[in-house]
Amino acid sequence: MFSFLELKPYIISHGVSKYWQSLLPLAKLHPTRRRLLALYHKIINTPHFEKSLPWSLDNLEPFDRQAYIDSLLSQYPAIPEEFCMWILEWPDRLVIASRWPGIQLSDCGTNDYQRRFGFNWLGYKSNSPQLFAVLYKNKTPHVKYIPALLIWRTESTTDWLIFAEDERDLFGRVYTTDFMDLESSAVIPYGRGPNLVDKSDDDSDDESDGYINVPYADWVSYLEHHWEVTARILRFPEKLKRDGLPAWLVERPVKIEFDTALPNTLPTFSWNLRDTISHLALFS
Repeated sequence: MFSFLELKPYIISHGVSKYWQSLLPLAKLHPTRRRLLALYHKIINTPHFEKSLPWSLDNLEPFDRQAYIDSLLSQYPAIPEEFCMWILEWPDRLVIASRWPGIQLSDCGTNDYQRRFGFNWLGYKSNSPQLFAVLYKNKTPHVKYIPALLIWRTESTTDWLIFAEDERDLFGRVYTTDFMDLESSAVIPYGRGPNLVDKSDDDSDDESDGYINVPYADWVSYLEHHWEVTARILRFPEKLKRDGLPAWLVERPVKIEFDTALPNTLPTFSWNLRDTISHLALFS
């Protein structure tokens, strides 16, 4: 019975009785659910973890979790398993680094233990989320658009969750592209990028040591990383009383600025328009 419980009832079941507490660890949980459970325990066992929550709790809004998933499935037939389970089962009062559909699209204003600097694009149209068309294998004969969900943007970086099921090396990965590394906000890196080290005194034409953008293996890995960043800040409790700048909502309708670094704009077009924007690959 316990093996089929979702995350919330599994956690709550620990309070039923000592007998249940002895049985629950024996349950054969789904591997992704077990990883989310491990992350949950890691968070609540982090000293001062509760101090990371006030801002997100103050800005939390309800959204229909199943409708969120259904909206994505209406645009593309496959959703990365880790992300899907997180949307459906993760406690909404335990937001990690401002990333949650129930937090409105806004400039989070600061980088501290409660918020992360940048824009939470998960909160854009949280009742009917959109997939976007990003370029892959750009500047090759095999260039194409693939579907991705826009997660987060700063003045130089853009985070994408890849939905392209036919690209097994990409499906479910989370890429952070960075203009400071000469990457594009609308292009998923492919192969080696330019070497950013000055080699003006080197006559070699070897590009084998060029920059490689290594993605997060999946959504849970992405969350684990961002909790680690928060946890490092929480290690210094004497600094946890500072007040951050107020957040401000992004003006609607949101503008589309193709392949730019403006964090309050969309860097590309929606997935359902991919057949009408193929010519834009010429400019990236």
